[in-house]
Amino acid sequence: MSFDLPGVIPNSDIEKLLKAVGFVVVQWGMNEQHLDLVVVAIFHRFGGHPILNRRPINLTQKIELLRQCFAEFKELESFQTECNTLLTRFSEAGKKRNDIVHGAIADLSAQDDMFLFSKIDVVPKEHHSIRSVFLDNSDWPVFRKELLTLGRESLSFARRVWDTLKNCDPQPTRQ
Repeated sequence: MSFDLPGVIPNSDIEKLLKAVGFVVVQWGMNEQHLDLVVVAIFHRFGGHPILNRRPINLTQKIELLRQCFAEFKELESFQTECNTLLTRFSEAGKKRNDIVHGAIADLSAQDDMFLFSKIDVVPKEHHSIRSVFLDNSDWPVFRKELLTLGRESLSFARRVWDTLKNCDPQPTRQ
C-alpha cells in the first residue's frame, strides 16, 4: 500500500498544508472521542434520568450536556471544575478546528508564512457570510500543542470518570 500523493512535491507548501490539515482532523477525532467516552459512561450509569433525554451528536451538544451532568450528579461533583475547564478549551479549539476543516483552501501556496481558507458561515434564516481564515506558521505550533495536550488531558479525564462511575451504585441519584 502506498500513501504517496501524486504531484505533491516533498517539503512543498501543499505537502505542509496537507500534513497540517490531516493532523488537525486525526487529532481532533481522537480528542472528541474522549468526550464521547465520558458521555457513554454517564448514559450507562444514569440512563433514564430526565436530562439524558437524547444523545448529543455534535460538539456543542456534548459540551452542553456534560456541563449539565457534572453540575447535576453528585458522583461527578469532584470533577466539575476540571470538566468545565476542559470543555472551555474544547470549545475554543473546536472553533479553530471547524474553520480549518470546514473552510475551503483558497490557495495551495503559503503567502507570508500562512495558508488562506475561505469559510462560509451560515446563520439559519438570516444570511451567509464569507470570511478569510488563516493557518499561520506563527500560531500553528501553539494550536498543534493545544490539540496534543487536550488529547492527553481529555483521555486521562475520561478514564478517571469512567473508573469512578463503574464503581458507583447502579441506581441514578440526583444532587
